[in-house]
Amino acid sequence: MLQDSHLDQVLVEFTCKNPQPSLPTEWALCGEREDRMEVLKVSTFALVISPGDGQLVASAGCGMRLFEAMEVGTIPVVLGDHSTLPYHQFIRWSEAAIIVPKPRVTELHFLLRSLSDNDMLAMRRQGRFLWETYFSTSENVLNTLLASIRTSIQVPAAAIKEEPAHEIPHKAGKLAGTDANLADNGDLDLGPVETEPPYASPRFLRNFTYTAADTYRAWNHAPGPFHLFPHTPLDPVLPSEAKFLGSGTGFRPIGGGTGGSGKEFQAALGGNVPREQFTVVMLTYEREEVLMNSLERLNGLPYLNKVVVVWNSPKPPSDDLLWPDIGLPVVVVRTEKNSLNNRFLPWDAVETEAILSIDDDAHLRHDEIMFGFRVWREARDRIVGFPGRYHAWDINHQSWLYNSNYSCELSMVLTGAAFFHKYYAYLYSYVMPQPIRDMVDEYINCEDIAMNFLVSHITRKPPIKVTSRWTFRCPGCPQALSHDDSHFHERHKCINFFVKVYGYMPLLYTQFRVDSVLFKTRLPHDKTKCFKFI
Repeated sequence: MLQDSHLDQVLVEFTCKNPQPSLPTEWALCGEREDRMEVLKVSTFALVISPGDGQLVASAGCGMRLFEAMEVGTIPVVLGDHSTLPYHQFIRWSEAAIIVPKPRVTELHFLLRSLSDNDMLAMRRQGRFLWETYFSTSENVLNTLLASIRTSIQVPAAAIKEEPAHEIPHKAGKLAGTDANLADNGDLDLGPVETEPPYASPRFLRNFTYTAADTYRAWNHAPGPFHLFPHTPLDPVLPSEAKFLGSGTGFRPIGGGTGGSGKEFQAALGGNVPREQFTVVMLTYEREEVLMNSLERLNGLPYLNKVVVVWNSPKPPSDDLLWPDIGLPVVVVRTEKNSLNNRFLPWDAVETEAILSIDDDAHLRHDEIMFGFRVWREARDRIVGFPGRYHAWDINHQSWLYNSNYSCELSMVLTGAAFFHKYYAYLYSYVMPQPIRDMVDEYINCEDIAMNFLVSHITRKPPIKVTSRWTFRCPGCPQALSHDDSHFHERHKCINFFVKVYGYMPLLYTQFRVDSVLFKTRLPHDKTKCFKFI
């Protein structure tokens, strides 16, 4: 009846030229692989009928039908809920395949027609991704098998290597912070700066696979679809959200604990890791005076663990250059070449989970930085930062455009002033496709767009913008590369190239941003308690 219907094109073959060997209770594969693939390429759905023997949960024929459909981006429709799909303990097959019990076969056509175009597109992409990552080659199959066994017996994978930081010796000059207006904080009390003795932040050591128990908690506490990502050759199975568990993901409730608003809120970081700190990673290139001013402005910044200056110039710093003493370690890292990708190398000098990536000419107040850090601790899997941008589709030229105009909607947060998790530095440097990093080196541009593509692809969430002043660039500083008109043309090209590499547009729009009324409204100390309901 479906084949004769005019509602849809349904192909049902009742004759088979070259049937492949199969089990007596199973439908045989028909024809050669090339013939089947040609049919699947023009199909939206492919029916996979599970073995008639209820004691069989899988068979070679069903697996072949499943993999061939996923290879060409066709949605597998598995008829028979007693079937067990490969690695069902770790992969959410409901995002890539439709599983229907055999007694409901009469409802199958109605169920398929009820799917929206967006749902079908997402399932086709996820199916193709699963096939590429776990089943496309013998190496991927073996790595997936080893990873599943390792996860089942709770043996962690080998840690990902860190980039050794070869330090450049430098001399510290006068104690920074002699100018009372340097931090530009007004009367805000941002939190403790403990220097006698200094306390250490919990060190980030979880750059390896979590156990199955962590996976269970991730699947039950992280809503929304999982778009898996091949973190390392030995870690292809677990959801990316598991990487961020156990790391303090919320403020303390106001009732029954510390915290609150106004001065109390400003002075207490809160959260499940109250002494957690962050590391500033600052990329610079032959702007010594600008760099020294930026470092000096960091003096007295609460919860700052360390400053890592990525010296991106082949020419070393001047011999007579005096670096400001901000009371914290300032590590100057020598790089092998001038590359914007160096901004995201997982330096072993970075010991915290939180990284504040900041340009050497960014002019942010301490209260803005502290507020961004608080927001990031509530959304550790996101990029949280200040300058927002968005992408748009050019109908006339049929391509993507990069837009830097101020807008209520955004899809990117530039990493010239943004917090992100250190784990993304591993993925950017060691896992993300090499052609993307090559294009960043070719144009000396677009590394921030590449990081936004990466994080949105993994989490399927947009970044979070926190409010700052309209202009956060250093006044009077030398012009940056972004002032050149060619800068924007290159970014248009980068977006379109990245889309080709990923196979789709991973960036997501949002109109959500986080602002703090209490940071902008000065309230008397005795009046803040009435706002505890906020």
